[in-house]
Amino acid sequence: MKKLLLLLLFIPIVFQGCFSYKTVKYSQISNDKKQKIIIETIYKENIKGKLIYIDEKQITLKKSGELKSVSKEEIRNVSVRKFSIYKTSEVVIGGFVNSKKN
Repeated sequence: MKKLLLLLLFIPIVFQGCFSYKTVKYSQISNDKKQKIIIETIYKENIKGKLIYIDEKQITLKKSGELKSVSKEEIRNVSVRKFSIYKTSEVVIGGFVNSKKN
């Protein structure tokens, strides 16, 4: 029972570290997927949120329940959250090796 509880607590921590952000071009972002995005503006402000809508002029994100729109001209970089199988395998293998040592 104790091992099951530890496993259930460990799973969210493992999968939280399995994502990374990849810089993409504005034109590569799709409205189809409601992905998590970080926008770096020309004012050196970072805005992190979930994509709501994008068109050729602006992008709209949902951040803490509020909608935030940023025009394309104000954007310096756009990064999209991606699942990383490499990071996932590192965490899983590392956890397995550590459990075998004990």
